[in-house]
Amino acid sequence: MTQSVPATLEAAAERSGCDGVVLGRFAEHLQSLPAFQAARINPFVFAEGAGIESEQAIDLFVHGAKLGLFDLEWGMVCPLCGAITHSAAELDQVAEDSLHCSLCNQDVPSIMDDTVEVSFAYSQPTVGFDLHGDFTAYQHYFTSSSYPYRSEWGAYHERNTVADIKLDPGQAGVLPLQLQSGESYRMLCLDTHSGADVNVGSGSPDTDDLSLSANGFSKAQISLPAGPSTLSLSNMTEQPVWFRLLRLAMDEIMGIVEQGPPQFSQRLSGKHLINNQAFRDCFALNELAPDLKLKLRNLTLLFTDLKGSTALYDREGDLAAYRLVQDHFAALKHVVRSHSGAVIKTMGDAVMAAFPTGDDGIGAAIAMMTAMQKVADGRDDDVGLKVGLHAGPALAINAGQNLDYFGQTVNIAARVQGLADAGEICVTSALNDNQSTTDQLRMSGYSGQAELARLKGVSGEERIYRYSAAT
Repeated sequence: MTQSVPATLEAAAERSGCDGVVLGRFAEHLQSLPAFQAARINPFVFAEGAGIESEQAIDLFVHGAKLGLFDLEWGMVCPLCGAITHSAAELDQVAEDSLHCSLCNQDVPSIMDDTVEVSFAYSQPTVGFDLHGDFTAYQHYFTSSSYPYRSEWGAYHERNTVADIKLDPGQAGVLPLQLQSGESYRMLCLDTHSGADVNVGSGSPDTDDLSLSANGFSKAQISLPAGPSTLSLSNMTEQPVWFRLLRLAMDEIMGIVEQGPPQFSQRLSGKHLINNQAFRDCFALNELAPDLKLKLRNLTLLFTDLKGSTALYDREGDLAAYRLVQDHFAALKHVVRSHSGAVIKTMGDAVMAAFPTGDDGIGAAIAMMTAMQKVADGRDDDVGLKVGLHAGPALAINAGQNLDYFGQTVNIAARVQGLADAGEICVTSALNDNQSTTDQLRMSGYSGQAELARLKGVSGEERIYRYSAAT
């Protein structure tokens, strides 16, 4: 490695198990980033630019954050305008219910799949970062890098900003204005994601001052006269800020909106990271707030159990059986990690694992069966793995020792595993209705049949698909 690469990056690479080629590409691309991009790194975009696998990049960033090379940030993102409305350094500072977007001036739900995304900040040695030196960098920094209309909104802001002023902490200033009757305006500060409506009327203003604190503007709206006027602004925060008065051009806004609902490109969602094994291994999730509850819209849960383990203890003795069970745990954990998932907990001979997508979970289930055949080492059908999967909404909670999941999705996934026999993968309609699920299983030599089953604690019957490998 060259001297310009931090030693902690080499340590992170060693812990994550990546080779020298991956490390070299990662380090070279890291050094090439403009300062404003390095301040909020999207691991998927970074991996593409570096020419490495995205999961390798995520693991390097996670281990680097653990070693202090990167700052990990949980960003709460408006799904309409892509603005990063709030950011937090710790998971239990993420909004549990909803967040308010000052740009759109509305509340949006806080969901780990969609409105919470994770980035990493890297402070490059000897490189200064003037956030307020260029509006493009400023707007990009405060907007999700995966938002499709970021450039369009940036150009809109440039065209319609009628006045602006930059103030240091504790500084006050006067903003000269020339407002038009019949127009609508909004005062914005992306630094604190704050906004205040400016109403244009006739006569004297009802206020001509506005202050900004860490909690936002002192007033939600102010009235100013048409024509020339002034507005006194005060920065009561502990950071430099940029006040910008924006004309609300509804025809231009609608032109962007009519392009269609935003379809975010790849990004590291909160759901993805809390189901990343490296993240769970590196960070003490049991130190989270005891009443933590985070919503997930769709999570794939996988349960396994080991058939025949009790008889194995009787037949081969405690030591041999214990070794096989531990080898089985090690093999399953390796499979889960390699399929972008995380082991949530083990219970006796059983494993509970979570995955950000159904394809990841199904791929892991298939790989588990192959791995178990090697662990069983020709024991015929005496010892076999049973796997069940289901997908749906869940709550992430602090279970005292780890970040666990709660809800009916968890209950169904566990019950579905109970229906499986050794060597079988049982899935629900929530997964089987996805064509890529059946394609994966069929291409791996599995055939399935549907059945209706009553699951304990679940009203009504559930359609289950039982898959087994062709003999």
